[in-house]
Amino acid sequence: MKAKLNRVESIKKINELAAKGVPFLLISDFEGENAIITPLENIQKKSLKFWINGLTNHKKLDKGLKSIQLNKQPIPYENYKIAFDLVQKNILLGNSFLTNLTCETPIDLNISLLDVFEQSGARYKVYLQDQFVCFSPEIFVKIDEAGKISSYPMKGTIDASIENAEEIILADKKELYEHTTIVDLIRNDISKVANKVWVEKFRYIDKIQTSDDKELLQVSSQVSGLLSNNWREILGDIIFSLLPAGSISGAPKDKTLEIIAEAEKYTYQAQYKNLCIQRKFYTGICGIFDGKTFDSGVMIRFIEKTQNGLVYKSGGGITARSIAENEYREMIQKIYVPIV
Repeated sequence: MKAKLNRVESIKKINELAAKGVPFLLISDFEGENAIITPLENIQKKSLKFWINGLTNHKKLDKGLKSIQLNKQPIPYENYKIAFDLVQKNILLGNSFLTNLTCETPIDLNISLLDVFEQSGARYKVYLQDQFVCFSPEIFVKIDEAGKISSYPMKGTIDASIENAEEIILADKKELYEHTTIVDLIRNDISKVANKVWVEKFRYIDKIQTSDDKELLQVSSQVSGLLSNNWREILGDIIFSLLPAGSISGAPKDKTLEIIAEAEKYTYQAQYKNLCIQRKFYTGICGIFDGKTFDSGVMIRFIEKTQNGLVYKSGGGITARSIAENEYREMIQKIYVPIV
């Protein structure tokens, strides 16, 4: 596996590869400060496996599906409430309109991370040996051959078994505000790199089947723009100018990132003062340039191997209208493996 590159090195390498039409895989951390960028032909299949919307380097072994048992030990509500209150205080002070707050949840799994990669159903999957597995439904950006760039922010989740679930989530004022804020943020982000920007689709529903026999509904939109004709030559600049992804940071982005760094302490005790943010590759991006187009996802739905065991990282958007108990439940609800 190639060494991780910093932001400047990553931008330069992407620009060079894309300008030459060389297909490559990109995996970047949350802040865009560390990335793995490798031509597809050079990837060591044993240590790095990917599935990017159907493009993959992994031949699945015919060994049958295993029943997935995922046991979770969420942080106490009282601990979550400390971080939630800090975030909402900043929102009420006008420092942020929307902040994405995430947590680590220790889990036990009866299958390996490689098995999770093989059995999970998602648009974007990445397995990095002895480090993490990601199985994400959320698109970051797609760029077609003509230079049309599209982003698909995903905000709003509900259990599909609830009666009138689709109507409930689409009518929820808090969810509408959160979704609209993120769409506006994504539109502003794409305006940095595109000449014309528009909202192509607003608040449509995706269905996701989980390993615990549940179905979830998730709300997405599509924001599109038109890039310059030389977009491949500056693809690295385009990608990294959009990081961190708006849907898993917040608005306004710069100040909200400061709030996230203070609130997310990834500890299982209510002692946050001397700890620092640990998102790493969680909520970063993964994507493939196939020589002509670019397709990428936001790395949510994420299991990481740590020195203390496996953790599942999840969270959600906090607004002035958010209720701590509901956000805590949503954070736990998102701890699942979507099955094929």
